[in-house]
Amino acid sequence: MPDPPRRRLSIEDFRPSTLDEIVGQPLAVARLRRILAGVHGGTVVPPHLLFHGPPGVGKTAAARAFGRAALGEFYEANFSELKAFDNRGHSHLPDIISNSRTAPPGGAPFRILFFDELESLSPEAQSDLRPALEGEGGWSTFILACNDLHGIGKALLSRCTVLEFSPVGPEGMRRILEIAIAKTPFRLDATEIDAIIERADGIPREAIKLLLEEGGARASLA
Repeated sequence: MPDPPRRRLSIEDFRPSTLDEIVGQPLAVARLRRILAGVHGGTVVPPHLLFHGPPGVGKTAAARAFGRAALGEFYEANFSELKAFDNRGHSHLPDIISNSRTAPPGGAPFRILFFDELESLSPEAQSDLRPALEGEGGWSTFILACNDLHGIGKALLSRCTVLEFSPVGPEGMRRILEIAIAKTPFRLDATEIDAIIERADGIPREAIKLLLEEGGARASLA
């Protein structure tokens, strides 16, 4: 019988799943580790967080990795991802706010709500979200993410610990590609890797995309 077809690799296959696997964001990762130390040392609910930086540098990966480390066995049922873009009309915000104040399922100590593309919310919608980040003794931590802080209101900024995610330097990008290539059947020489690093311009997601394009093109010619 012929071998079954090989599953096509996607960018998701290369996304870091733990903080240890995140390359090129040492300051943000170190800050998240300090927060985790407080969570595991007895602080029940971590502070609200706001990640900012260009698309593709690891904000979503960091949010998920932090969630796994903070929630442990409760992660699957208590880590939710929301796209602000999908809620621009903010009709869903009252439900989000209401649910954030209820006890999390399964006996978890808290839940984490990852709210991406925050700058897509209008100022009015951002104002509507603010009550979810206010008060003490809540059951939920919000991780907000945006590409640019300029579109975020001061009221939300003042209620979050802000972490910057920057484009990754050449050595970090090289390490990211080395890790990625090891997960593929592809073999690239140093010149080809250098070309991907230059074209990706510090954005890991773009480097992985270029790697998959290069490998796919080779496979089609084989």
